[in-house]
Amino acid sequence: MAKCSLCHREGSEGGYCGYHRDAHANLVAAYEAWRKSTELSWTGFLEEVIQTKEIGGWAREVALDFLSK
Repeated sequence: MAKCSLCHREGSEGGYCGYHRDAHANLVAAYEAWRKSTELSWTGFLEEVIQTKEIGGWAREVALDFLSK
């Protein structure tokens, strides 16, 4: 089985482990909600996520991964 592209855990075909996959899904859902009330771009949203101290580590790692691509 493949390893997560962000940590040592077992990953899936998408490249993330269950924790990072859930964080990705939560980021996408949160962005959809934000997009309805603001004109913030996906990149802008991810940059905000990274700077938010209250955000979880897995979500921050996924956001950084997207911004690096």
